[in-house]
Amino acid sequence: MRFVSYGKIKEFIYLGLGIALLIVAYQFFSMAVAYMGKALVATSALSALIGFTFIVASIQLFRLSAIAKSVSEGEGGGGSGG
Repeated sequence: MRFVSYGKIKEFIYLGLGIALLIVAYQFFSMAVAYMGKALVATSALSALIGFTFIVASIQLFRLSAIAKSVSEGEGGGGSGG
């Protein structure tokens, strides 16, 4: 019973972490634009690369949140399966 309640919370933890990483990615992208304005090309490219890395991690956490939600709904036993 304790595992089921943790399964319901787990999807929100993944969702919250995904949103946090999305915000961090936005900050790195805005830093990349600011660095490009100052003609710091290598620093801008590195900031953009870090931003893309955080976006990929955020998307993976959103997928994990969806998987955790579907698993927690599947454990309810209310589905029509044979």
